[in-house]
Amino acid sequence: MGREYKEDRAQLIALASDWLVRLDAGDADAEDFERWRGADPRRAAAFAEVAATWGRLDDLRRAGGEPPSRFSTAERRARPAGLSRRALIGVGGAAAAGIAGVGAFAVRGDLLRPGLRTEIGERRQLNLPDGSAIELNTDTRVSWRFDRRERRLWLERGEAALTVAADEARPFLLMAAGTVARLRTGQFNARLATETLSLMVLAGQAAVDGPRGRASAAVERTDDRRRTLQAGPSGVSVAAVSEDSAQVVQAWRRGEIVFEGEPLSVAVGEYNRYLRRKLVIEDPAVGRIRLGGRFLTSDPEAFLTALGRAFGVRAVDSGDVRILLKSA
Repeated sequence: MGREYKEDRAQLIALASDWLVRLDAGDADAEDFERWRGADPRRAAAFAEVAATWGRLDDLRRAGGEPPSRFSTAERRARPAGLSRRALIGVGGAAAAGIAGVGAFAVRGDLLRPGLRTEIGERRQLNLPDGSAIELNTDTRVSWRFDRRERRLWLERGEAALTVAADEARPFLLMAAGTVARLRTGQFNARLATETLSLMVLAGQAAVDGPRGRASAAVERTDDRRRTLQAGPSGVSVAAVSEDSAQVVQAWRRGEIVFEGEPLSVAVGEYNRYLRRKLVIEDPAVGRIRLGGRFLTSDPEAFLTALGRAFGVRAVDSGDVRILLKSA
């Protein structure tokens, strides 16, 4: 027999509400949510009931002209303004009338918001509803929700290039790991790694409100140096970026990866983003080798061949992984 779950209806509604809030705020992992929901059909039913009720409330607010609520950085870590997560306990969907402060929810089959993802080694492009464009790098997941007041895009994992269309009436908000970036019309490259958002401003303006600080950057003229805003657990920083460095960051859009004197340990970590069968450095001395060059993300064999020819490093196939060994 399968495992039995003992949650009563009040607990199911409360748990479903909590998942809904955390997913919408970008504070929950979609795969964890799917495991929770898929473990018991009653959970799936409770979640569908809560999401549908909140969707109906949003329709009522739109009809009455009430604007959706907004999230500050602190609120994203807690809940949308005016929302009591316990409001639904014990009384089912009807109790949702007590959460009129919650924002709009665009519900689709398996997630709360429309979204797009790429597999390892894949790139995809998409035009967003407002005319903005997005290109996703390897192993990336994004979702979005655009309404009359705001355009919100969640970078849940990976890296994406953004071209933000002009819309003076609706700010464009990029949400990632507790960071909110306000983007003006322009071009940007956003990467999320180890709970840190790196946002390169290629053209336009951006202001970042991170978990520990704020910063802004602008690239107004074609001869301006690019800027990178970085926000994460250690704080927020802004730095100028040379044109060459900007081209290195954007190389993935051409299907390339560029190294400029990085240790091999760093280079392998970057290349592994594009590989299902990961490279592993067995000898620490090999990891300290520095290399430069331009390689195709779709052709790791050429990368391994170059390592062998230039540094005497050979790749040994070990089944699930490839282990790099320094030749004798």
